[in-house]
Amino acid sequence: MKIKHLLLITALMAMTFTVKAQVSFSCWHRELCSWNDELEDFETECKGYDESSLFVMNEAETMFTHTTENIKSTYYVNKKEYDEVNDVYTYEVTSDVGNKYYYIFDPKNKEIRVLADADDYNTLIRFYVKAIF
Repeated sequence: MKIKHLLLITALMAMTFTVKAQVSFSCWHRELCSWNDELEDFETECKGYDESSLFVMNEAETMFTHTTENIKSTYYVNKKEYDEVNDVYTYEVTSDVGNKYYYIFDPKNKEIRVLADADDYNTLIRFYVKAIF
């Protein structure tokens, strides 16, 4: 009888460790960087401002929302990948109004980077993460 209880408890504990939940990124600052055709890189002098915002990724990583003080947008994931070399998660997404973006979630460096302007990706938006939960 004790062995059955022990096996049941062990199985329940193992299941709790494998459960995947939604993840949220609370951000405190936004920065916009323009592409420099001459240097073939993003400008180092980026324009930024403090802004509280929240990214919430659903459990299946098929969509996420971005909420600011003024707006709430939903992004639908078309393609996702994990880059082991850089330890980042990348997402090709379509916004709820049909715009295409490339998102890079970088928990290690506490950043979310977005390449905007679907044709050329000539704008880099960088969000600085305060907390991940």
